[in-house]
Amino acid sequence: MLFSVLLMVACESTTITSDPTCAIELPTLSTTTAAPGESIVLTTTPLTEVWDTVVTVGSLTAEIVEVDRSTCDDCDDCRDTGGCASCGECDACTTACDTCVETLTFIVPDLAAGEWPVELVNRHGRSESVLLTVSGAAEAP
Repeated sequence: MLFSVLLMVACESTTITSDPTCAIELPTLSTTTAAPGESIVLTTTPLTEVWDTVVTVGSLTAEIVEVDRSTCDDCDDCRDTGGCASCGECDACTTACDTCVETLTFIVPDLAAGEWPVELVNRHGRSESVLLTVSGAAEAP
């Protein structure tokens, strides 16, 4: 009984905060044709971290190898000091953010040959889908 009361109190006092939902730009792919097992670089903004990002190709989840925002430090610092949101336009930071390029590398999952939609979801929202043509099976090394 005491556990139930403590659980109710803990649940009632918990608040969850998150960044506002953003419009994720239409992704571009480093190639529009790839075989299962090949790496593709997806470019879009805003990206977050590997652990809170999902890329789907068709109905399958792709393995994310890396999220690279290494050119975005000046932009992030400007947004922090300027009180800007983590996504969207920030007039005070236009110059600092012009050099920011955000990329994500993923592995094409084991899909049959054909055209498949690629979508990205992270804490900011969901991208529109772009098409990837999956060619024959990956070649053995």
